[in-house]
Amino acid sequence: MTLRSRLARAVRRHRLTRALRDIDAIADALNATQGFIVVYLDEPNPQLVERLKDRTAVEVRPIQVEGSIDTALTALRSMPRPAAILDATHTGNRVNLLRQTVFALPDGAAYVAAGTTDAWTADVRRAAEPRSGEGQAAARRRQELADSIDVQPHAQGLGVVRKRGTHHFTLRHHAVEQVLSDQLGADWGEVVAHHEAYEYESRATVHMHGEPAPREKQETISVPALSLRRYSDVTCHVREVTTKGNLVLPDSFRHWQAGRLFHKRIIPATAWFGRLEDRMHQADVRHEAGEFFSFDSAFPTHFGHLTTETLSKHWGWRIAHERNPDLRVVMTHQPGKPRLPVWKADILGALGVPLDDILWVTEGESVRVDSLVAAMPQLENPHYADRGLIDTWEALYAGLGPDPSPQGRPEKIFLSRRTRTQRWCLNTPEVEAFMAGQGYTVIYPEDSSYAEQAHTVRAAKVIAGFAGSALFSMMLNPEARIVVLSSRAYVAANEYLFGSAAGHELHYFWAPPLVDQPEGGFAVEAYRSDFVFNLDEHRAELIEALA
Repeated sequence: MTLRSRLARAVRRHRLTRALRDIDAIADALNATQGFIVVYLDEPNPQLVERLKDRTAVEVRPIQVEGSIDTALTALRSMPRPAAILDATHTGNRVNLLRQTVFALPDGAAYVAAGTTDAWTADVRRAAEPRSGEGQAAARRRQELADSIDVQPHAQGLGVVRKRGTHHFTLRHHAVEQVLSDQLGADWGEVVAHHEAYEYESRATVHMHGEPAPREKQETISVPALSLRRYSDVTCHVREVTTKGNLVLPDSFRHWQAGRLFHKRIIPATAWFGRLEDRMHQADVRHEAGEFFSFDSAFPTHFGHLTTETLSKHWGWRIAHERNPDLRVVMTHQPGKPRLPVWKADILGALGVPLDDILWVTEGESVRVDSLVAAMPQLENPHYADRGLIDTWEALYAGLGPDPSPQGRPEKIFLSRRTRTQRWCLNTPEVEAFMAGQGYTVIYPEDSSYAEQAHTVRAAKVIAGFAGSALFSMMLNPEARIVVLSSRAYVAANEYLFGSAAGHELHYFWAPPLVDQPEGGFAVEAYRSDFVFNLDEHRAELIEALA
């Protein structure tokens, strides 16, 4: 450390010492009359803790930060929301300490930085201002900071910020049990079942035709450790969001291994915090006694998300239902949609899920339950598919009952799409005519009951189709050859993951999208882009794959 740095540190320490002498001013700024106050320290300071406790008459919890923001965040995550925070450090980036941890506070609470100057207050304001050239995600987080703090005038060596809004820690699966134990001890709930991590070599035989999607298909599938947990006293919101106190539980996030956790109904503040959107935060909350299983989804009436994400929790349902035969299911009733579409009822019913006593959560009403059982998914696109999913797929097909018309079903089928809102193949009629000319029966799955779809797929020897939900019934026929027509910008890997687990022969035929993925990145516009499938380019290889 240079002489200049040592002098600057000594000045900061002196300012802090002087500010901490006026415990009355600090207590008034904190304005905490109940709950507890968190104090950030560089080193233990029991005298300050006792003085503050005596003056405020509330509990004081010190956190020795030692220049590490992660240390502060980890400690804050292990406790309920504090009534106020006092930063009594003189080292490290104190503005960034506020920026990263102020979200732990409830609405209206104070964050007080002792021993600061007007420069600290100005820097806090600047931290919340827009930056030119900043990416969209970073700009949204900066705006969330601006919306969440009310910076007060600096006085008496104290920088004061009032918190606006209510934020939650967003938890990951690897941390949830420790965090809940730290907060609640054994009362948080329990791990009902646990499957160890393992790896396997993909059983799919893959043939690529044309320039493939930029995201490679991994040959070794790494299935993470999967847990089935029972949480005590949690609140179920719409679209799979589940909270407990100041925590968003990890089961709320379908892409739980992503670099940043994301849910459309949770506004991200930092990598550690998010805010429930206003209509969710403002919804009424009623209590429902009993134990429930989460078969909810971020997309409650979407066929593809049910057959991937929801079905991948069925392993947990089997265990939990055997343990508690009175277990009920909790799901979202999406506004403007049927509570339980027929196809969804057919699938869940075939798996033995009771449908006559579902607990529904709505946009206007969340439900606080005594106990919620939640299973980590056996599939996460594009990362892994647990081979145990095969048991669910076989149970699903068996639960649909025997095929009423086993004779005469087509051996070659093309599963087409009518949806033009995204990933529309602009020359679909031409492709369908080509397929029909190759002896394929062109099918729109939504025109038939789910059982009819399943029996048709099960009987086929070759299943072709556009990539996406229509092809997902391939999981019911591990013997079929699969021919996938896809935009190169559609980087989802569901068909590959199904094939990796079940052992399909897969032929991918790639087409250039109207909007391509950025090099080394990802764009939703590209993912959803329409495309033209060039039959002239692929004709010879396509005819061979379809034969």
